[in-house]
Amino acid sequence: MLLKQIESIVFFVSDIEAAAAWYAELFQAEVQHENSQYAFIQAPGCLLGFHPLDSKCPGGVGGTTVYWEVADLDVAIKALESRGAVLYRGPISTSLGARAAMLLDPFGCSIGLNAGAGHR
Repeated sequence: MLLKQIESIVFFVSDIEAAAAWYAELFQAEVQHENSQYAFIQAPGCLLGFHPLDSKCPGGVGGTTVYWEVADLDVAIKALESRGAVLYRGPISTSLGARAAMLLDPFGCSIGLNAGAGHR
């Protein structure tokens, strides 16, 4: 298989230190640096990287959103909102019986949440 698994997700943001610290607290992880232009944390199953936005990658909501599985959608939304995220889309019920929502983090990047069928 050509593509094996997700290795990292990179967020293009105006302030890499603030974004890395926000996600590090969310995932209870330590911020690490490859260099002055790239900070990262180890999240479940992949790295989350933070790079300064630029003309090629202006950040914000684009066309790709990573969806994280959660046990309870409403609890996850409230927890993220309490940390400064804003509900952007949903919540909705999918035709497959799941519930999903999209939020924007304090840096304008999207966070998708999915509670599979049988979850709230």
